[in-house]
Amino acid sequence: MIELARFRHAQPAHMLATALRGQGILTVVRADAGETALYLQEPDRYDEARALVELFLRNPEDPRFAAAAWQASAPAAQQPASTSVSGAAGQPAMFSSGWLARMGPVTRTVLGVVLLVYLLQQFMGESIYRYLMFPASLEGLASQPWRLFTPMLLHLSLMHLAFNLLWWAELGGIIERFQSGKQLLAVTLITAGVSALAQFISSGPAFAGLSGVVYGLLGYLWLYGKVNPQAGYGLRREIVIFMVGWLVFCYVALTSYVANEAHLFGLLSGCALGAATGYYRRQTVYRR
Repeated sequence: MIELARFRHAQPAHMLATALRGQGILTVVRADAGETALYLQEPDRYDEARALVELFLRNPEDPRFAAAAWQASAPAAQQPASTSVSGAAGQPAMFSSGWLARMGPVTRTVLGVVLLVYLLQQFMGESIYRYLMFPASLEGLASQPWRLFTPMLLHLSLMHLAFNLLWWAELGGIIERFQSGKQLLAVTLITAGVSALAQFISSGPAFAGLSGVVYGLLGYLWLYGKVNPQAGYGLRREIVIFMVGWLVFCYVALTSYVANEAHLFGLLSGCALGAATGYYRRQTVYRR
């Protein structure tokens, strides 16, 4: 079986299962870790089923889903506010489609906070760096532990910011849609801490950016897909080749300008998390 979607509530999962059954597509609805997961029984119909899932997420009030709600004994008008994958809050009609609407709350919140911090950098200058950058010593970190994570919020240029946020939105959005916001938050904090500590040990506290986390998300999705291919949402090979190639290029040509250890250890910690999570779910969820 292949996982199609996850919801905070059972009702939208049953609505979607009913609509898919109306198209002759068989699915299974299961409770899993406080969420409700929808699994496809026929892998050869994945593209067809996924297209209907995407339509449901964009517009759960489409007439075909309203009919499914009636069949599931739950009026469409009473459906929970949350109908998007992995716990994302329901969207107002004006945000029912488009790039921002596809993000879950964790993806959007981090994106918004990073943008806000970048704007504050333009007005506050060095004062915000002194508060958010990695401390000058591990003793300083012990007294201000949040600074293990806050360097990921700082960016040194608009291009640096745009590159990281585009990858964050894409990779973080996949984890939040297909797993959960809590899972994305956990992977983000762990890879942020590991990558920041590695970079500090290598070069000191003068570094900034979300790229260690981006590589962590990349590694997580890459190994999760390798270890648990039945989940059906592994990364394309071209993306992995490009990002790993960029990491190697930076080590060779941009040693003085790029936080290479943050990239490397973000990737390695993400790979470890992805492999462990993929193995656990393969054994507990996907095993027949």
